[in-house]
Amino acid sequence: MELDSGTLTKLRAFEAVGRHLSFAKAAQELYVTPAALSHHVRHLEEELGVPLITRLHRRIELSPSGMRLLPECSQALQILSRAVREVKRTDQQETLTVSVAPYFSAKWLTPRLGRFWAHHPDIDLRLHHAYQPADFLTDNLDAGINWCPGDWPNAESTLVLHGRLTIVCSRAYLKQLPPDPSPHDLLDHRLMFEFSIEHLVRWFEASGVNLPEPPRADQVDDSHTLRRLALDGHGAALFFSGLIHEDLRTGQLVRPFDVEIDPGSAYYLTRPKDRPVGRRLKLFTAWLMSEIATSPYV
Repeated sequence: MELDSGTLTKLRAFEAVGRHLSFAKAAQELYVTPAALSHHVRHLEEELGVPLITRLHRRIELSPSGMRLLPECSQALQILSRAVREVKRTDQQETLTVSVAPYFSAKWLTPRLGRFWAHHPDIDLRLHHAYQPADFLTDNLDAGINWCPGDWPNAESTLVLHGRLTIVCSRAYLKQLPPDPSPHDLLDHRLMFEFSIEHLVRWFEASGVNLPEPPRADQVDDSHTLRRLALDGHGAALFFSGLIHEDLRTGQLVRPFDVEIDPGSAYYLTRPKDRPVGRRLKLFTAWLMSEIATSPYV
């Protein structure tokens, strides 16, 4: 049996079906029809001369031969996929692809990129905006800058900006509070947060307010939207203290209380542990560290 392109297609079909134990789910993953996958698997079984999948009334199971073949097939396809990504990366020596949290990119990174390009015009920097930290096992990325714990799996991490959170609001909204407000007064007003209600609980505890239960608050799962709601006076928001310096300086936002909490995450530059650091990433990292040293906040 030769491993030509047709056989590889059949093996890929079998691997997806065997992993999901479902023709429908495997078809969604591979963007083909269940009938096409069934056709590929049957032809593979005919070529091998053994059954790989047992088709029951409403489900499928792997045969003993299928159970032996599946883990080896999965590993081989992963090795091939990794090799293809490495070849692409090697073939594009001057391209640097970095995954970046959208709000951090807009507020912190993008305004500084002119200085990076001025120093390194030969590097094609490509930003991939994503809310989740980079997954170097599956994504074709060189590095990532995302809000995450410092011990992100399979990655080396370097701190870029702390992730501490504080309460902010507009000047107009501040006037809705008593003249000399206390943190407890916020409980009678609209509160907003992005990640976890526990962060608000911890902020109140740090402010000396112990709550019998979590406060009533609205979750807004986008930093741009949360900041906009605070700017427009719709409530008090628990927000990144490191990314509002310009808003505080211009008076668009105010901090009613000088209290902030560390939620256990921060903005980290991450890169894959099992991959050597190339020239482009070394230069980008050095530039990034220089920016942090001279102007850590915006």
